[in-house]
Amino acid sequence: MASSERIYRRTSAGQGALRDADPGIPEEHLRVLAAIDNSGTHAAILLGALKEYSESVVRGWLSRLEALGLVESVEVVDQDDLDFTGNFQLVSIRTELERRRREEGERIDSLLLR
Repeated sequence: MASSERIYRRTSAGQGALRDADPGIPEEHLRVLAAIDNSGTHAAILLGALKEYSESVVRGWLSRLEALGLVESVEVVDQDDLDFTGNFQLVSIRTELERRRREEGERIDSLLLR
Protein backbone atom coordinates (compact mmCIF):
# COMPACT_ATOMS: atom_id res chain seq x y z
CA MET A 1 0.00 0.00 0.00
CA ALA A 2 1.30 3.49 -0.80
CA SER A 3 2.44 5.46 2.22
CA SER A 4 0.02 8.25 1.27
CA GLU A 5 -2.73 5.83 2.33
CA ARG A 6 -1.32 5.27 5.80
CA ILE A 7 -1.42 6.94 9.19
CA TYR A 8 1.85 7.19 11.10
CA ARG A 9 2.54 7.54 14.80
CA ARG A 10 5.74 7.66 16.80
CA THR A 11 6.65 4.61 18.85
CA SER A 12 8.09 5.03 22.34
CA ALA A 13 11.55 4.68 20.74
CA GLY A 14 10.61 7.44 18.30
CA GLN A 15 9.38 9.62 21.17
CA GLY A 16 12.72 9.13 22.92
CA ALA A 17 14.76 9.82 19.79
CA LEU A 18 12.86 13.06 19.23
CA ARG A 19 12.98 14.11 22.88
CA ASP A 20 16.73 13.48 23.14
CA ALA A 21 17.50 14.79 19.63
CA ASP A 22 19.38 11.51 19.15
CA PRO A 23 22.65 12.35 17.36
CA GLY A 24 22.49 8.97 15.59
CA ILE A 25 19.30 10.01 13.78
CA PRO A 26 19.70 12.33 10.76
CA GLU A 27 18.22 15.80 11.21
CA GLU A 28 15.71 15.20 8.42
CA HIS A 29 14.42 12.08 10.17
CA LEU A 30 14.03 14.03 13.42
CA ARG A 31 12.06 16.62 11.47
CA VAL A 32 9.72 13.90 10.20
CA LEU A 33 9.34 12.56 13.75
CA ALA A 34 8.48 16.07 14.96
CA ALA A 35 5.80 16.41 12.26
CA ILE A 36 4.03 13.26 13.46
CA ASP A 37 1.28 13.91 16.01
CA ASN A 38 1.09 11.65 19.07
CA SER A 39 -2.35 10.41 18.05
CA GLY A 40 -1.25 9.69 14.49
CA THR A 41 -0.73 11.71 11.34
CA HIS A 42 -2.01 10.91 7.86
CA ALA A 43 0.81 10.66 5.32
CA ALA A 44 -0.85 13.37 3.21
CA ILE A 45 -0.51 15.77 6.17
CA LEU A 46 3.15 14.83 6.55
CA LEU A 47 3.77 15.42 2.85
CA GLY A 48 2.20 18.86 3.21
CA ALA A 49 4.23 19.67 6.31
CA LEU A 50 7.43 18.62 4.55
CA LYS A 51 6.55 20.09 1.15
CA GLU A 52 10.09 21.30 0.50
CA TYR A 53 11.02 17.63 -0.01
CA SER A 54 9.73 15.40 -2.77
CA GLU A 55 7.08 12.83 -2.03
CA SER A 56 9.48 10.00 -2.84
CA VAL A 57 12.08 11.37 -0.40
CA VAL A 58 9.52 11.68 2.42
CA ARG A 59 8.17 8.20 1.68
CA GLY A 60 11.72 6.86 1.87
CA TRP A 61 12.27 8.54 5.23
CA LEU A 62 9.00 7.15 6.57
CA SER A 63 9.95 3.66 5.42
CA ARG A 64 13.36 3.99 7.05
CA LEU A 65 11.88 5.29 10.33
CA GLU A 66 9.42 2.41 10.33
CA ALA A 67 12.23 -0.11 9.69
CA LEU A 68 14.14 1.41 12.62
CA GLY A 69 11.09 1.03 14.85
CA LEU A 70 10.76 4.77 15.43
CA VAL A 71 7.34 5.01 13.80
CA GLU A 72 4.55 2.60 13.06
CA SER A 73 1.80 2.92 10.51
CA VAL A 74 -1.67 1.61 9.92
CA GLU A 75 -3.78 1.49 6.80
CA VAL A 76 -6.27 4.31 6.35
CA VAL A 77 -9.87 3.30 7.01
CA ASP A 78 -13.00 5.19 5.94
CA GLN A 79 -13.16 7.23 9.15
CA ASP A 80 -9.69 8.60 8.31
CA ASP A 81 -10.61 9.48 4.72
CA LEU A 82 -9.38 13.05 4.25
CA ASP A 83 -11.40 13.91 1.17
CA PHE A 84 -14.68 12.38 2.39
CA THR A 85 -15.07 10.20 -0.68
CA GLY A 86 -15.30 6.99 1.30
CA ASN A 87 -18.27 6.97 3.64
CA PHE A 88 -19.67 10.47 3.17
CA GLN A 89 -23.37 10.55 4.12
CA LEU A 90 -24.78 13.95 3.10
CA VAL A 91 -28.33 13.06 4.21
CA SER A 92 -27.22 12.18 7.75
CA ILE A 93 -25.17 15.38 7.98
CA ARG A 94 -28.13 17.50 6.88
CA THR A 95 -30.40 15.70 9.35
CA GLU A 96 -27.94 16.34 12.19
CA LEU A 97 -27.55 20.01 11.25
CA GLU A 98 -31.33 20.47 11.15
CA ARG A 99 -31.66 18.79 14.56
CA ARG A 100 -29.02 21.08 16.04
CA ARG A 101 -30.60 24.16 14.45
CA ARG A 102 -34.01 23.18 15.89
CA GLU A 103 -32.55 22.60 19.36
CA GLU A 104 -30.68 25.90 19.26
CA GLY A 105 -33.84 27.71 18.16
CA GLU A 106 -35.81 26.15 21.02
CA ARG A 107 -33.09 27.13 23.49
CA ILE A 108 -33.12 30.74 22.25
CA ASP A 109 -36.95 30.84 22.40
CA SER A 110 -36.92 29.64 26.01
CA LEU A 111 -34.36 32.31 26.96
CA LEU A 112 -36.43 35.04 25.29
CA LEU A 113 -39.62 33.95 27.07
CA ARG A 114 -38.10 34.36 30.54
